[in-house]
Amino acid sequence: MGSGKTAVGKILARQLHKKFVDVDGMIEAEQKSSVSEIFENKGEAYFRGLEQKCIDELTQQKGQVIATGGGLPIHSSIPEKSLIVYIDADFDVILNRLSVKERDKRPLLQDESRAKALFAERINTYKELATFRVDANQTIQTFIHVIVDFILDKRVL
Repeated sequence: MGSGKTAVGKILARQLHKKFVDVDGMIEAEQKSSVSEIFENKGEAYFRGLEQKCIDELTQQKGQVIATGGGLPIHSSIPEKSLIVYIDADFDVILNRLSVKERDKRPLLQDESRAKALFAERINTYKELATFRVDANQTIQTFIHVIVDFILDKRVL
């Protein structure tokens, strides 16, 4: 949550000449509701089902940059053939990057102590699933450069 997946994904896709897809945005367009509204009106389990459906559809295609929701690796399965970049940022760095307005749009970030607990709970799964880890405690331009170098060096995507 709030690590910069969407911002980084858009820039990465542009630099790599790939299609960019944001899972949360896809769900919001399909449901005609914000993620917060879906959580509030239909519950987290319903939202997680929508996430999995999107990932199942998106991963049938190759060569795209997909920004997943922060809980997706915990609640859903991602095909093994996927290149998973873990954007590793300290919790405080994430909070400082998000304005109050942005935090309000994220249902699981509205209670800071709960968000910090979720962060701690999820971090090991993120690390285990990642193909590649990038330190996001630096500028976005710096860590995007690191990701692009990794992709071009390994000839993945």
